[in-house]
Formats: sequence, structure tokens, C-alpha cells
Amino acid sequence: MRKTVFSIILANIVGIFVIACSTDAKKPISISVDENVVVALSNYVDGDSVNATPACLLEDTVRISELLYHSEEDEITVPFKFSDTTKYAEITERNLEKRIAISINGRVVSTPVVKMRIENGACSATLPKSQILDIFPKVRVEDFNSIKN
Repeated sequence: MRKTVFSIILANIVGIFVIACSTDAKKPISISVDENVVVALSNYVDGDSVNATPACLLEDTVRISELLYHSEEDEITVPFKFSDTTKYAEITERNLEKRIAISINGRVVSTPVVKMRIENGACSATLPKSQILDIFPKVRVEDFNSIKN
């Protein structure tokens, strides 16, 4: 009985490993930026509420060390981490299944739906190349296309 259970578990692990290693998905291209930006989280205000001002939930100056370019989607992810992880965890918990607005340097760049409480302060925004130039003027978007995985 033990040998049978062990064999089944081992076969499943090997199967998962083979599938994971055989994927053709490309890894994102990493571009070093090393810049500080001001990131804010706000309540999302629907476009119908013209006079509503969203409440700022959290604002922090964060260090962006890299951008991740996903060539298949032609999008760039800006990963960062809030320093007040406790407050960020509370905000994400209070806003489960709700939209929040993510602003970088005063400009709303993303309005994701919060799917889970995030304890470690990790966050990211995925942007088109055109917005990257506004936020990171030193980055040459052409460089993303010239780098090979």
C-alpha cells in the first residue's frame, strides 16, 4: 500500500516537473532603472462621478529597480514594494473584490480589482510602452525590442 501511494505521488511530481519545464513561455526581459517615484493608492471613482475626489489610502516614495518587458503582450510591468506593509495589507483586505487606483507621480496608471490581502507590500502596474516614457524618461523603449531572452 505504501509503495503504491509513494509511486502515485512520485509520478505526479515528475509529471508536474515535465510540464513546467517544457513550456515555451518566454521570461520577461528585465531593464534596470533605479529611480524613485511617488506611488499612491486611492479609492477607485467611476467615470460617472465627475465631482468625486478619491480618498488617498496610501502614498509612498518607492524605489523602482527594474522594469519587466513581456514581449508577447507588448506590455511593461513596474514592480515595487510599499514600505508600510501593515497598512498595505489592511487596505488590500478592506478592498477585496473592489477596484483601487494606482498612481505613479500623480498620474493614475492602473485600476485593478483587489483579489487578496497582500502582506508583504508587493505591488505592480502593467503599462503600455507609451506611459513608460512619461514616468521613466531615461528609458529607451527601443531597447526592449533589441534584447533577446
